Amino acid sequence: MQLHPNAPIETRPSLLPKLAIKPWIKAPPEDLILTNARVVQPSAASLLNGNQRIVIKNGKITSIGPSEARKSDDDIRTVDLKGAYVCPGLIDCHVHATAVPGVKVRPYLDMSEFSQMLEQDINLRTAYVLKEMLLRGFTTVRDTGGASKRIALAIEEGLIQGPRLIQCGKALSQTGGHGDSSPGVSGGATSTGCCGGHAVGLSRVADGVPEVLKAAREELKAGADFIKIMVGGGVASETDAIETIQYTAEEIRAITTTCRQMGGKMVTAHAYTVDAIRHAIDNGVLGIEHGNLIDKATANLMVAKGIYLTPTLSCYGAMVRPPFEDFLPPSGKIKNAEVMAQGLESLKIAHAAGVTICYGSDLLTSLHALQTEEFAVRANVLPSAAILKHATTNAAQMLGKSNLIGTISEGAYADLIILNDDPLKDVTVLDRPEDHLLAVMKEGRVFSSRVEGLVVDG
Repeated sequence: MQLHPNAPIETRPSLLPKLAIKPWIKAPPEDLILTNARVVQPSAASLLNGNQRIVIKNGKITSIGPSEARKSDDDIRTVDLKGAYVCPGLIDCHVHATAVPGVKVRPYLDMSEFSQMLEQDINLRTAYVLKEMLLRGFTTVRDTGGASKRIALAIEEGLIQGPRLIQCGKALSQTGGHGDSSPGVSGGATSTGCCGGHAVGLSRVADGVPEVLKAAREELKAGADFIKIMVGGGVASETDAIETIQYTAEEIRAITTTCRQMGGKMVTAHAYTVDAIRHAIDNGVLGIEHGNLIDKATANLMVAKGIYLTPTLSCYGAMVRPPFEDFLPPSGKIKNAEVMAQGLESLKIAHAAGVTICYGSDLLTSLHALQTEEFAVRANVLPSAAILKHATTNAAQMLGKSNLIGTISEGAYADLIILNDDPLKDVTVLDRPEDHLLAVMKEGRVFSSRVEGLVVDG
């Protein structure tokens, strides 16, 4: 074989894309026209009249109109959806993508086991978790502890498949708080392990104003889109009762002030009880995660101050039924029952008050597979159209991206799911993607499809 070391690369054009600095970055998706589509408008709780024609160029929606209308761009490849329902891609506002499968859960899940996993194992398994989320129809997710900007960029560049990732880096916890998974040692101290306890895991521990300021600023410097703090007790953490209130007012105000000064970043708080929720709100927090023990007066306060609520209700039932009946330790099972008992009532209270509610799943390990079950749980007490807004319109509003995601409108990303049934009438169809989800598109790229003529490009 004769070698030609000086031969021009142009003689082998198929190699040129692979010689790029980042060869995994794909060309933009093919422009596309979807016709005979029943377009779901969650913000208006209605369908657009008649079958619609959706034009997608460079990953964005450029026009929507009646299917029978003919336009100058009819030379673009066209796919007839034959009356299928087109809904905005779903948004899950409370995930932990790095709480990956592969961790033992018997005799029960030990949260400290996450901090002992090799970071490479976590990253590789996270890629699996994120791809599965996308294939379930979630085109955007908000990670509330664990994921990083590096993972978000890998998705954005196409290195791994997954939803658009909004992340806070590590959640912040006081010593002995919901995010402190280190074992207690004699003398009342705790062992946080390598790198201050936040090299691997979902959260990091910081105490006192100087430490919480440094922790928040480090997460923002690393690219966090928002900051999450633990302001009350949790179910999976063993040392803190649900009723505990965590962080002082001074510590919380230090965090919310620096986030406001560093680009107006949002702070959200893990909180179940009225006291914890009010403690967070009084000190500048703009979002509440869980909120299972909320009352009417606190819900009204949230409306008055524009505070977002992301309940996570399905996870409590998932963690106590087979094959995960031993997922929680005995103390966790008691706390789980406490918050589960009032979860649906709190959802009704918040909805009646007019709180802006978002969709959240909050699942760990292999339980990620039950991500869509939250739709069915909420459907026990709320109408389907309201629940669909939780996972589209409201979530997009909280993320500050109302014009780009959670909507099918001109100028928005072509984040679309195609269904064989109407989620406005029965939102539980989203909990059965194997039966009802026909295709998933993110920014105009097709990642899964059972629609004739709609070819997977992801």
